[in-house]
Amino acid sequence: MVADQNRGEAPGRSHAYQTVLDLVRLSSVGHADHGRAILEILQRVKAHFDLPRAAVCQIQSGRYSVEYIIDDTGQYAVGDTLDLAGSWCQQVVELDQTIMAACAAGSEYERYPGFRTGNAQAYAGARILVDGQLHGTLNVTADAARQTPFDADDRNVLETAAALVGHHVSLQQAEARFDLAVRGSSAGLWDWDMIGNSVYWSPRCYELLGMDPATHTPQVGDFTDLQHPDEREAMAEAIERHLKDRVPYRIEHRIRHADGHFIWVHSRGQAVWDRAGVPQRMAGSIEDITERKRDSEALLRSEERYELAVRGTGVGIWDWDVASGSVFWSEQLKRILAPGIAEPELSIEKFAARIHEDDRDRVLDMLQRHLARETEYRVEYRNRLPDGRVIWVHTRGQAIWNENGEPVRMAGSCHDITERKEAEMRMALQADELRRTNRELEQYASIASHDLQEPLRKITSFGALLARDYSGSMDERGRMLIDRMVDGAQRLRQLIQDLLSYSRSSNDEMQFADVPLSVLVEDVCNDFELTIAETGATITCESDAVLRGDPLLLRQLFHNLLSNSLKYRGEAPPQVSFEARQTDDGSSWQILVRDNGIGFPSRYAERVFEMFKRLHPRDAYPGTGIGLALCQRVVERHGGRIRVESEPGVGTGFHIEWPLDPAEEVMGIAAGAGETLPS
Repeated sequence: MVADQNRGEAPGRSHAYQTVLDLVRLSSVGHADHGRAILEILQRVKAHFDLPRAAVCQIQSGRYSVEYIIDDTGQYAVGDTLDLAGSWCQQVVELDQTIMAACAAGSEYERYPGFRTGNAQAYAGARILVDGQLHGTLNVTADAARQTPFDADDRNVLETAAALVGHHVSLQQAEARFDLAVRGSSAGLWDWDMIGNSVYWSPRCYELLGMDPATHTPQVGDFTDLQHPDEREAMAEAIERHLKDRVPYRIEHRIRHADGHFIWVHSRGQAVWDRAGVPQRMAGSIEDITERKRDSEALLRSEERYELAVRGTGVGIWDWDVASGSVFWSEQLKRILAPGIAEPELSIEKFAARIHEDDRDRVLDMLQRHLARETEYRVEYRNRLPDGRVIWVHTRGQAIWNENGEPVRMAGSCHDITERKEAEMRMALQADELRRTNRELEQYASIASHDLQEPLRKITSFGALLARDYSGSMDERGRMLIDRMVDGAQRLRQLIQDLLSYSRSSNDEMQFADVPLSVLVEDVCNDFELTIAETGATITCESDAVLRGDPLLLRQLFHNLLSNSLKYRGEAPPQVSFEARQTDDGSSWQILVRDNGIGFPSRYAERVFEMFKRLHPRDAYPGTGIGLALCQRVVERHGGRIRVESEPGVGTGFHIEWPLDPAEEVMGIAAGAGETLPS
């Protein structure tokens, strides 16, 4: 940490920026374990501040407890609970701001009880907000004073970490609520992985079918074998229509229970297709409706309402007799749309009047189009309650028409989605804030990187002047030191330029065009004209492939691949070939760049694409370790994939899958979606 403690202004900004970059990267890799992600954030923050303790403390009812901690001293552990009064955490909450004290003694915080009663001489703490509410604090502490004072960059690091911890806690809580909902559901859930040809059943699914997960492993064949023989054909047809024509999969059928009898179930499912339209997986549910089927005569009208409303899978049920104008609301729907009113006045006019004025025309137009058999009736809108409050609801419905095609009845469901809508808006605000922060970091890093290049140019220039004008008056050691100084400055300058290129490959807006592969290869060969002549290299490209993509990024991709082949050559003259052919389904180009170079062991096939990872010493093969990482980023931005095969002494082959027509969503990847580097 010596370099950190003695850093100047520009290196300090670079250090803080790198920490923020690492924190954002830790929170953008799709952690399924949010607890582990929080601990990784704490570890990175602790390393940045070079202090022995980093902790997340949850505040509740006048006390705070240690929720996550990394403590080199061993003084505190998860679960430790202390009084909030007189603590540093209380000061953070009361001042409603971040607190940073490198040395509490003699500072404005010396008079605070937390300084007198606690052990922490150095303290940095920030609030953690979850869904806009105070969850607790993120603290970095030490018993002894910190030698280096905290600065504004340190504050930015701490507050960024606190915001990311709050994000993970929020997701953690949402997943816990989802797990409870699934466990409490009356429906059995299933998931069919068509690629791996495997099937998953939830515990409720086993329960409905009377099976033991210890003795039965779900198979794809169960979709047929367990069905009633009279309904297998209809079941297979429903699945095929959904997978082929994307017709909604909703069907009632009989399925065999483990004891031999059949039960009626309502099955729903939804598939996921790839961009080529090939189904990848299908998930859904089964719900036991045997009792409803058995009591059909006694519950005929209720069953009809349920039959129509179940398509909407809602909470409150409604039934509208179109001919007479009468409307039925279930008790649950009354509680949703008319709380506190025992007998609300029900009519289609009253329904329309309750819709928010900004949504009314859209909802009523959707209703009329459904009655005209033009579309499904499925809509989200705002609804005004009798007390003036506004809630969001999701409504679905299904009409019944007579033999003349006239609507005679319509039933459906409605449920309150206000909480989900508010969560979506909060997430949108958080996404906007993250994009804004990324833009600020990009501007900040760009300025810092350009500021670094100017002194490097001076070091290189003055070093060259020293070598030219004074080498005769220096001994061999002096000349060696000047050479090392100039070489180091040149390598650092190259590193900065490579980082800028990598950032532009991630963040710049892409302009798409059709570029022949042969033209690209010829263009990059001109960049290496001298190297090709000196080494006797042979470069071949026998392909008429035309790649669609950003011309600048395409040039960077093939420039780096050719550079890699020429750099890591063996004793024989380099031979590099570029080939391309279309896949069988016509969706992609399969590109192969092969050479006869020194190669490397296959166990390093993933490592070569990592930033700054090198397989050879720098003095043997120059470079910064960014070139292949840039290649991977360019390919992925266009929706493709890249992998490598290599064998020592034989050569290396890069395999690229390049879409014929990159999708719009891939073309529009924003900088905030991945790593942020100087641009």
